[in-house]
Amino acid sequence: MTTPRPLVVDTDPGVDDALALVLALRSPELRVELVTTVAGNVPIGAVTDNARRLLALLAGEASPRLVRGAARPLSGRLATAAHVHGEDGLAGLSHLRDGRGAPLYPSAAGPRPGRDAAAAIVASAREHGEALTLVALGPLTNVARALDLDAAAMRGIGRVIVMGGAIAVPGNITAGAEFNFHVDPLAADRVLASGMRVTLVPLDVTRQVRLRWPAVRRALAGRRSLLARALRHVTRELAARREGLVLHDPLAMALAIDPALVASRALPVRVETAGAHARGMSIADRRGLPRGAVPAPTVDVALEVDAGQVLDLVSERVLTRGREARVAPARAADVVVVGSANTDYSVTGPALPRPGETVTDGTLHRGFGGKGANQAVAARRAGARVALAARLGDDEDGERYLAHLRAEGIDTAAVARDRRAASGVALIAVDTHGRNQIAVAPGANARLRPAHLPPAMRQVRAGGVVVAQLEVPLDTVEAAFRAARRAAARTLLNPAPYRPLPQTLVALTDVVVANEVEAAELAGQPVRNVTSARRAAAALVARGFATALVTLGARGVAWHHGTKGGHVRAPEVEAVDTTGAGDSFVGSLAAGLARGEGLVACIEAAVQAAARAVTRAGAQGAGLRRARRSPADSA
Repeated sequence: MTTPRPLVVDTDPGVDDALALVLALRSPELRVELVTTVAGNVPIGAVTDNARRLLALLAGEASPRLVRGAARPLSGRLATAAHVHGEDGLAGLSHLRDGRGAPLYPSAAGPRPGRDAAAAIVASAREHGEALTLVALGPLTNVARALDLDAAAMRGIGRVIVMGGAIAVPGNITAGAEFNFHVDPLAADRVLASGMRVTLVPLDVTRQVRLRWPAVRRALAGRRSLLARALRHVTRELAARREGLVLHDPLAMALAIDPALVASRALPVRVETAGAHARGMSIADRRGLPRGAVPAPTVDVALEVDAGQVLDLVSERVLTRGREARVAPARAADVVVVGSANTDYSVTGPALPRPGETVTDGTLHRGFGGKGANQAVAARRAGARVALAARLGDDEDGERYLAHLRAEGIDTAAVARDRRAASGVALIAVDTHGRNQIAVAPGANARLRPAHLPPAMRQVRAGGVVVAQLEVPLDTVEAAFRAARRAAARTLLNPAPYRPLPQTLVALTDVVVANEVEAAELAGQPVRNVTSARRAAAALVARGFATALVTLGARGVAWHHGTKGGHVRAPEVEAVDTTGAGDSFVGSLAAGLARGEGLVACIEAAVQAAARAVTRAGAQGAGLRRARRSPADSA
């Protein structure tokens, strides 16, 4: 079992909000620390009472803090949805009585609410940072007010999942507007433009997930507990309708448990804040970035959903008694690498061949390579728990490589075998100074697609690191990085071999590690020495990368982050083969970042790993294993 991720739920119960809250409280992957209420489906007093009722029903399973929030939107009057959810917001649940006439579900049985939800959300953001997930199920008034209090802390939250908006489908309150955004469009627009790591769950996907009354009746058959009775009552009317009960909010909560349930696209999205017909309408800009334009903040917009898996999750954890205790989350990985795996055939000779020249007297070495697998092995040897997403041929090379990865202790659940393509092969020439020339036949690597990623992406933990290079398709890299953002993990891109990068990928990249040639291409300026490398690193940060590192071989590494930069020297070693040096650097760096170590300390350790790697032949021959203290060391 993994350590549960801290969760804040901002909600306006609401029938589907109620199901989402039950799902959160019964999921071992999540630790609900704070529930805040906001006026929306019904006024603030009613939604807060409903939250108290629900928490009372589940008091034996969790007891998060409850804080009352905004009673009205940032501007304008409150619009409610009592016509959908009932006068009390829970289909009349508050009116049910026992045989003596006492309320079956008294709000007073739940926790006494505090006040100032925005301040409570900010406090959680400051405490947990990237580890925190915030799921917003109602109008975004509380979240917008929290941004006003401390925008930096809010932008530091690892994942913000927002149920709201309608991108390419009609609205559900007006022709163009979804209810939550219509209630407080100003708050919605501020949140989407804030630069927070938002996953937007619009009507485009929520309308695909519908709960039908026969399924509810079967799941709750024979159950007589207060919770089962409440679930029957609140779902009956909506689930019995022809269109079923649309699971808007449970889908948003499901993504806090398993981000791979949806496919998304990074888009700039704004919300219309005025107008008789357009108020609350969400508008996604799908035109692409014009040349020279400054990129606007983007959000990950869920556009496709595995509705069957979502319904299974809701059935198992919300409707079916006891099943939630048997559902274990996937094993977490510190580092998930998405990339290539090649068999390397290296010839070490007296010199590198020139065009048309044959160099003899070489020595052949067959080993394991490919930038993705190299980096995975390096991260594992640096002490991280590592999962690899890659594709091998259904051949002898693939069989040998798979056994090697497992022997290294790497999770290979997402290493697939391809019957239509051979395993990747790299032909490498190395001279006596350790310099190399490489020719690659990618084979199965070129067929690694986004659909192959979920077994690895489900293991991404908050605070972990997802690593990718460019020896696999670009859309696969983007999909992996979007999944990393949803999981509150860092992203590390090694843009090798160089190719032009779309701005969407740049925006998804937290750390870029480029050599001199790649940095010069990406920054649009020459890199000849340490000084020019530092300038190039600063230019890459200005382009949109959060942190930029330029590797300079024997001259070390130049780095830039925010307004600061520097240079880390490399130790002097006798180079035998530089083939795997950069990959050893990246893998070690990822392992250090996943442990939460400081940037400069991570770079220094990675430089040492790269220096060790060049002293032996082969891409994976000399990865630096992290030192482990022996009993003698502890004495």
